[in-house]
Order: sequence, then structure tokens, then C-alpha cells
Amino acid sequence: MKNNRTYKWVRGLLAASAFSSVMFIMQACYGTPNYRNEESFSYEVKMSGIVTDSASAQPLSGIYVSADISDEVAVSDENGQFSLSFMVYNDSEDGYNLNFSDSLDRYAPLDTLIDSNFSDINISLAAK
Repeated sequence: MKNNRTYKWVRGLLAASAFSSVMFIMQACYGTPNYRNEESFSYEVKMSGIVTDSASAQPLSGIYVSADISDEVAVSDENGQFSLSFMVYNDSEDGYNLNFSDSLDRYAPLDTLIDSNFSDINISLAAK
């Protein structure tokens, strides 16, 4: 009788260690999911476009472009082109609020809501 009980105990101990080994390997390969961490569900949004003068349609350089949900800032080049990328942690059905401001204070700043499906943006700024 004692031999049978010992056999069950050893078998249970081996099963528990096998299960623990499998769980350790799974965690080592795939990590531990952290559902409370917003960064677990993040992705990068890339937007680019051209900033022009609303009156002359000429490209504007030196225009700061930023998104409300990020600290990233892009500056338009001599062709008015900019490229901005930022991390998104929560989906926004409305889109992203982009801010356009002139580094030389020649043009009125513009805040505009961009649809989340857009990647190429053409913006015209009005002179002050």
C-alpha cells in the first residue's frame, strides 16, 4: 500500500515539474502578456504631406508639424514637405489632431483633425 502511495506522489511531482517547465519555456519564448500596459497595444502612425501658402500656393519651409498625442515634431523643408511619425497607444475613431505653426511667425497657426486613414496631407496656411 505504501509503495502505491509513493508512486502516486512521485508521479504528481513529476507532472507538476513538467508543467512548470513548459510554462517557463513559453514565458521565455513569448513573454508575459501585460494587459494593463497600454504599450502592449501600440503601433506607429506615419503621416507626410506638403505645407503651402494659401494665397500663392507656394511651398512653405520652417513650419512645425506636431500631433497632440505625441511629443514628436517635424519641420517642413524647402519644398514644404514634412514627415511625421508617432506611436499610438489607443485607437482614435475621430483621427489625430495635427498642429501647424510657423517658426518665423509669418503664418497663423492651424489645428486640424486628420482622419486616421490619411497618410498624405496637403495643408495651406494663411498669412497673418
